[in-house]
Amino acid sequence: MSGNKGSIEIVKHNLQLDENLNQHRKGWAIQKIGWAVLYTGLVLALLGVFGTGPVSYKTKSENGNSVKYERFMRYESETEMTFEIKGVKDSITLVVPQRYMEYIDVLSITPLPIGNKTIDGETTYYFPGQGRASIHCNLMAKKTGNITATMIVNNIPITIDHLIYP
Repeated sequence: MSGNKGSIEIVKHNLQLDENLNQHRKGWAIQKIGWAVLYTGLVLALLGVFGTGPVSYKTKSENGNSVKYERFMRYESETEMTFEIKGVKDSITLVVPQRYMEYIDVLSITPLPIGNKTIDGETTYYFPGQGRASIHCNLMAKKTGNITATMIVNNIPITIDHLIYP
């Protein structure tokens, strides 16, 4: 028996066996690589790289306004995007580009807007409010790919991006 833990013991015998020890060594190396890839994927999934996890949620702020959203999404999965707006005088406007709507369905908006209009490829939603306000949007990804869009909240642009997995 060999004293080296990582080696294969070669036994001399008279039997006509087709031993291919080099093939076994290659197989074991590939198996170790496979286990490493599997565990790496598992850790990334737990962190949220494939959707819904601590790494997936992102918050962006501009001039006191912020948006919290899920960076990594799954096709046809639902998620929430929340806008926090400060210093509202009497109304809030939220401008969403139509290009964003090609990838994302807006299922609901809370509070309900008092009106909306679409001009030149942008949909503008109007909300009443004063002081500090929150707008919650329930979304569903309807197309895979990477989408970057600039939302405009009370004339302050905030750029968001999603990676939508199949």
